[in-house]
Amino acid sequence: MLIKLLPSTIEGYAMSDEHASPLLILCPAGARFDCLRELAERRFPGVENPVLLLPLEGDAEAAVRREREERGGVPMGVVVADESKALGVLEAGADETLAETALEAPAVFGFLDRVALRGRLRHEQERLRASYVHAEKLTALGTLVAGVAHEINNPLTALLLSVEALRVRLNPLQGTLQQLDELLQGPDVASREALTQLVRGGRAGASAAEARELLQEIEAAGQNIAEIVQDLKVFSRQNDDLAPEVIDVPALLDQVLRMVGRQIRAAGSLEIDHEPNLPLVVAPSSRLAQVLTNILLNAAQAITETVRPAHRVRVSTRSDDEAVAICVTDSGPGIPADVIGRIFDPFFTTKRPGVGTGLGLSISRSILRRLGGDLLVESIHGDGTTFIALIPRPSRRALNDAKARDPGGPAPAPARHVNRRVLLVDADDRVLRAFARAVDKQHDLLLARDAEEAINLLSSGSRPDVVVADVSPPEAPGIALYRWLVRERPALARSVVFTTPEESTRPSLAAETGLPVLRKPVSRDTLLAAIAGVLGTGTASR
Repeated sequence: MLIKLLPSTIEGYAMSDEHASPLLILCPAGARFDCLRELAERRFPGVENPVLLLPLEGDAEAAVRREREERGGVPMGVVVADESKALGVLEAGADETLAETALEAPAVFGFLDRVALRGRLRHEQERLRASYVHAEKLTALGTLVAGVAHEINNPLTALLLSVEALRVRLNPLQGTLQQLDELLQGPDVASREALTQLVRGGRAGASAAEARELLQEIEAAGQNIAEIVQDLKVFSRQNDDLAPEVIDVPALLDQVLRMVGRQIRAAGSLEIDHEPNLPLVVAPSSRLAQVLTNILLNAAQAITETVRPAHRVRVSTRSDDEAVAICVTDSGPGIPADVIGRIFDPFFTTKRPGVGTGLGLSISRSILRRLGGDLLVESIHGDGTTFIALIPRPSRRALNDAKARDPGGPAPAPARHVNRRVLLVDADDRVLRAFARAVDKQHDLLLARDAEEAINLLSSGSRPDVVVADVSPPEAPGIALYRWLVRERPALARSVVFTTPEESTRPSLAAETGLPVLRKPVSRDTLLAAIAGVLGTGTASR
C-alpha cells in the first residue's frame, strides 16, 4: 500500500526546485551496492541523479553524523547489516534504514519513498521551528519597544535642545562679530575704546566657549543614540544558519541589558557579577542574545508578580573547564513544584493570560542545545527562580576558525570587559545620580542611599570591587558603612574612596585609613582616577 501511495511524492521531491538535493543513501560496498544502484535507476527512470549513493565504510553511526554535519538536512537513508543497528543509526540522524537482507525491489522502492517523505517532513519541521523562533523574537522585540523609545528619546531630547540653544547662542555671536568688524573700520578714538571694552567684556569668547560646550553635548547625545542603534543590530538578523562568532559574554550582556535593563529597574534593583577573565565562547551572537533577552524579560515580569520590601534581579557569570554559565536570579514568586517540569514544553506558560506565547523558554533551550549547551532552572515556590544558561567552551580550533572568519571582531570589548563593580553610597539623590552618570560608562554600578541599604546589598550577595561613600556630616552613610566593612569585609574595606564637602575632615580621615578622600565637588576625571588607583592597590572581596 505504501508503495502505491507514494510514487508521486518521491518524483515530486526529485524534480522540485524547493527540494533540489537528491536522496543520500549510504550502503556497504560490494554486490549489494551495485544491486541498490540498479534498483534506484529502475525506481526513477529518466530522472537525473535522484539518488546520491555513497559507500558506507567503518562505523555507520559515525558516518551518518559526519554526513549530517557536512550536508545539513538532506534526506538520508542507510542500508544496515541487520535491524539491531537501525536504532543507533536513526538516533545519529538518518531518516530511514533498510536491512541488507531486504534488498528486493518492493522493499527498496518503499525504503526510498520513506526517505523522501521523511526528508520532506524534516524540511517542513525546520520551517515551522524557524517560524516559531521568529515569532518569539518578534514578541521579545515588541516588549522592548517602550524601553528603546525611552532610551532614544532621552538623548534625542538633549540633542534637539542643545541644537536649539546653539542656534540662540549664535545670534549674539553673529552680532558681536559684526560689531567688531565695524569697530575695526573706525579710525577714531571712540571706536578704539569701544573695541577695547568689547574685547575686555569677552562677549565673543564667552559665546564661543558656550558653543563648544553645546557641541560636545550634541556629540555625546548623538554617540549615545548610535550605541543604542548598534545594540539593536544584535536582534536584527533572522537567518537561523548564522555563522558562529567569537563572543565576549559580559559585552553581549551589556548590550542586552541596555535594551531590557529599564524593565528590570522599574520594579527592582539590577545586580551584575562577572567572573574575572571569563573565557570567550563561539556562537551566533543574535541567537545567544535572543536567549538572554527572553530570560531577562521573564525575570523582569516575575518581580512584578509578588509584593516584597525590595526586588532584585541578579546576573552572574561563571566558568569551568567545560562551559560558561550565565545565571539570572529573580526575587519573584518562584515556580510551583508540580509545574516546573513542564516549563520548557512548547506553549506552556505560568504567566497570566495574554502575557507571553509559551514558546520563549522552549526555543531558548532548543537554541542552547543546538550549540551543545543547555538551559536549566532552579526554583523554590515563593522564593524566586534561577535560570542557568550553559554555553560550551570552544575548542582551540573552533575559536581560531571563528576568529579567522571575523579577524576584526570580538574580542573582548576593551573598556567593558575590564569593568569593575562600584558601590556608590550617598544620602543626596542628586549627588548619587551625578556620580552614577560619571562612572556608568566605565564601571558597573550598585547604588545605595544609606549604610543600611548598602549593607543589605552586600549581605545579599553583591560583591563590589570598590565602594565610593560620603563621610560628612558624621551621620553620613560612609562612616557607618566603613566601620561595618572593617569588621565584616576587611578586604573590601581597603578598596574604599571617601567623598566629603568639608576640607577639614580630609587630612585626618586620610591619615587614619590610608584611603583617598575626595573633596566635593568632584570632577569626573578625579573620581575615575581615584577608583582606578584603589583598583590598582586594593584587593576587593571576591
